Amino acid sequence: MGNLLTIDLFNKLTGQETLHPLVSLVDLSGDRLAETLRLPCNFYALICHKGTDRRRAFIWLANPGDTFEVPSAYRLRANGYTGVLFHPDLLCGTPLERNIGQYPARCRCRSALTERERRTFHDCLQKIDKELHHAIDRHSGVIIASHIELLLNYCTRFCSGSR
Repeated sequence: MGNLLTIDLFNKLTGQETLHPLVSLVDLSGDRLAETLRLPCNFYALICHKGTDRRRAFIWLANPGDTFEVPSAYRLRANGYTGVLFHPDLLCGTPLERNIGQYPARCRCRSALTERERRTFHDCLQKIDKELHHAIDRHSGVIIASHIELLLNYCTRFCSGSR
């Protein structure tokens, strides 16, 4: 295994299909990794982690170069991680390319998300999933980046305390 976690490698390790080379949804609720994996990544990752109390969920944004942790099945239990991984190249020529730098500090939420916030997060992921299952065309990247930007804006709201 290489020294850098890519979206394709992440998908192979977690048994997920790569539908687009620059973006992938994450659902680790059924992951079966024997060991926790910690590697620097070459992508952004916006993740919602359900805590040990299933009513609690937390979000964070990882940046390219950050050490990304994929928990082992033992550590994961049934709590799960969901979210989206996206490579910086996906953002080329989009408004999010100019604005991505403002999000990392604003998208680390230590307080638990409400049920409504979790639904909003999930709804945004469903829109990305719908586009990932559409044939890739010249509009795909812009549409997916727009959905990711909307999700980041919601997460900024969730983490700022102005709920």
